[in-house]
Amino acid sequence: MSEMLADKLEDTIVSDTNSFGQKLPSEQELAKNFGVSRNIVREALKLLKERGLVTSRTGDGSYISKPEPQTLTNMISRMLVMHNIDAADVYGMRVMLECNACVLVVQQATEEELDSLVAINREMEEKQSDLEVRVDLDLQFHSRLAEISGNALLSIFVKSMAHLRRAMIRQAIQSDGGSQDGIDYHDRIIAALRARDAKQAEKVMREHLEESMRRHMQFVAA
Repeated sequence: MSEMLADKLEDTIVSDTNSFGQKLPSEQELAKNFGVSRNIVREALKLLKERGLVTSRTGDGSYISKPEPQTLTNMISRMLVMHNIDAADVYGMRVMLECNACVLVVQQATEEELDSLVAINREMEEKQSDLEVRVDLDLQFHSRLAEISGNALLSIFVKSMAHLRRAMIRQAIQSDGGSQDGIDYHDRIIAALRARDAKQAEKVMREHLEESMRRHMQFVAA
C-alpha cells in the first residue's frame, strides 16, 4: 500500500513542474484523502525521500524537491557492486560522456564559460598541496565542462558519477607527477575548446582520461 501511494504521489509531483518547493499536505490530511493509515503515509513519504522527490523539515512537514544527481549516484553505486562493474567500465563511460561534452562545448560555449574552466584549473594548481581540495576542484572542472555543454541530461550523468570518480582521481593524482599532469591536460583541453577544434578537444580529453585510468590502476597495483 505504501508503494502504491508513493507511486500515486510521484505521478502527481512529476506532472506539475511548478510544484517544486511546495509543501505537501500533512500526514493526517494525506491519510484522509487517500483512505489509508498514517503509517502507510509515513512509509510512502520515506520512499519519496529515497527517490529524491521529497525533503523533510523538522517541525515543518514535507516539501516537494527536485531529484539531485546524488540520487542517481546512490543507485549507480549499488549497481556497480551488485553487477561487479569495474573501474575500466567507469572510465569507459566517462570517455563516452565527456568526449561528447567537449564537442558540444566547442559548438556553443561562450568565452566567459571557457574562462570559468580556466579559473577552476588555476585554483586547482594553487591548491595542489591540499589533496581533498585538489580532488574537489578536479571534479568541479569536469562537472562544469559538462554543464556548459548545454545537454542537461549529459550534465546530470557526469555529476552523478562524481562520487565514483573521487577515489580514482585521488589515487591518480597521488602518483608521481599525477597532479600537475592532470592540470596540464585541462589546459590543453581548454586551448582546444577555445580554438573551436572539436576533434582536438575530444582527442585530448580521451588521452587525459586514459592517462588518469593508467595512473589509477598503477596506484591500485602498487
